[in-house]
Amino acid sequence: MEGVHAWNVWRDSQPLTEVDLRGADLGGMDLRGADLWYARLQGAKLGGALLSGAILDRADLTLADFSGANCYETRMRGVIADRTRFRAAAMVGADLTLARLLRCELECAIFTDATLLGTNFWGSDHEAALGLQPNTGWIVEEAGAVAEERHTVDRRSFHGFEPTPESATGG
Repeated sequence: MEGVHAWNVWRDSQPLTEVDLRGADLGGMDLRGADLWYARLQGAKLGGALLSGAILDRADLTLADFSGANCYETRMRGVIADRTRFRAAAMVGADLTLARLLRCELECAIFTDATLLGTNFWGSDHEAALGLQPNTGWIVEEAGAVAEERHTVDRRSFHGFEPTPESATGG
């Protein structure tokens, strides 16, 4: 955990610095509590990583591999995860509010007690996932696949964001 602590101290001193971890091999690493807010993780390998309590708000996870990752109570608000592999990932208690999980591999991914308000699963086989309860705010909406995301939120205002049903639907 020493590495995560040093990372988070640096991250706190550079709150608006873009973190570019595209293609990084972080598979099997202990990243519990890591602050990866707004990180560019496209194509990163996170299979089997321990991400419990980590913050990945607004991160770009396009084409990343989270197969078998432990994302227990991980904050992933507003992530972009297009064509991302979540095969057998434990997303138990994760906060995926307003996340975009388009065309993702979800086979045996566990979403029990996850916060999914406004989470879009368009093109993903959400029926292959476990624990996705109907009427818990998640959607399968093609409009979300083509709509441009507003990805310019300042970190300082996003930390205090608490979703409401109106914010999830844009109303």
